[in-house]
Parts: sequence; structure tokens; C-alpha cells
Amino acid sequence: MNGFEVTLLSTIFYLGGVLSGLGFCFKYKKNLLLKTSSHDQLSEILTSIHKEMVNKTSAGPPLSSPLAQPMAYASAPPPQELKEVVIRTS
Repeated sequence: MNGFEVTLLSTIFYLGGVLSGLGFCFKYKKNLLLKTSSHDQLSEILTSIHKEMVNKTSAGPPLSSPLAQPMAYASAPPPQELKEVVIRTS
């Protein structure tokens, strides 16, 4: 492959990606963008989205589940116990 072919393929792939992205945005713009005409509508939309997210997420398996494990805690020492290490290479 010479330089012309590489440049031509790069240009085609770049334009293909950009145009497919624009096509996706134009096709689904009603789903991607929130259009509101008042603050009340925006608050209502945000509240419904928040409720959906709370319903779909969970804090983990229930404690009666066989997969439930105790909480893990950090094992790093507190900052006051850290000591300075000096490495000399001479």
C-alpha cells in the first residue's frame, strides 16, 4: 500500500464514522434531547428519571443470600504511620 491508498482509506473511514454518528443523532434526537418549556416540566422529568434509577439499582445482594459477604475495609496504614524512604544510587 502506498501513501495515497492509506490516505484515501483513512479519509473514507473517518467520514464514514462522522456521517454514521450524525445519522444516529438525527434519527434518535427526540430520545437523546430533553425539550421542556418550563422549569416545572424539567423538574418532573428529572424526578421520574431519578425514580427509575433508584428502582433499577440495588445496594447488593440481600444479607440472607449465600453471596452476601461482610464489608471490606482498607488495610493501608493511617498517614501518621508512614515513613520516608530514600533511595540513593551512587
